[in-house]
Amino acid sequence: MFDRFLSTLSLVSRFPVKARFKFDASRMDFYLPITGLFPAVLGFAVYFAALWLSGLKLFAVAAGIFVQYLGFNLFHLDGLADTADAFLGSQSRERRFAILKDSRVGVYGLFAGISAPAFKLLLLYGILGGGNGLTTYTDLLVFIYPVSGRFGAALIPCITPPAKPEGLGALASGSRVRRVLAGTLAALLAGWALIFAAASASAETADIWKAFIIIPYFALPLLAGLVSAVFYAHVYRKALGGYSGDALGAAIETGETIFLLLAAVAFNILGGAEAWAAHSFSSWYNPV
Repeated sequence: MFDRFLSTLSLVSRFPVKARFKFDASRMDFYLPITGLFPAVLGFAVYFAALWLSGLKLFAVAAGIFVQYLGFNLFHLDGLADTADAFLGSQSRERRFAILKDSRVGVYGLFAGISAPAFKLLLLYGILGGGNGLTTYTDLLVFIYPVSGRFGAALIPCITPPAKPEGLGALASGSRVRRVLAGTLAALLAGWALIFAAASASAETADIWKAFIIIPYFALPLLAGLVSAVFYAHVYRKALGGYSGDALGAAIETGETIFLLLAAVAFNILGGAEAWAAHSFSSWYNPV
């Protein structure tokens, strides 16, 4: 079990895994979503450290995203850029394979490579800015977004075959939906436990069980990952006959961005609903 976990972690992390292990990626479907906890905790820690030191929320958000890319997501951003270069233009099947292997980045890839971090920065800053009415635990909850992208990436091999019998994509060819879901739920529950521990330390644990917080926390990562997985599985299967490692990276980047977008919408709506309910109750209880 330990070998399988470290094998998956070594594939998605730029930090060297120095522990001794025998490479075995046969359970990547289960462990890939769990590895999303590492960039989640890293981004969360750097965000709050930068906010405490500088007092600048925009800088803190940028710092959190920067270290996530530096430690983990540069691999996945490269997959998104290669996917954009290969599929946004009119190319033959052979040409698309060549572009995916090419280390150079074209204009489509450059556009995608800039857009993904920019959208994450804007969405995360907007959510953490406090304009949605959820100010107690939104900062903690939203940093689970790396799990959503890795759920999407882990799901792709379950719904479409690899384009070639070799390469990173083929390592996940034996994936099963039930293991992907189990790994994702394990990651979300572990994240929830960390959030609950932080809530306990502040003696405000009652708020953490509110339905308007719990529902987005568990539903949105699954929805965002599913949308990303279905989209890239369809695109790659239609054009290349199956997915590649770049498809997994693109799904991670896209799934994370979709989650942040859905979270912004959900927290805005639910925060407004809570404010309306509180106002209505107050008006009823203390009529003028």
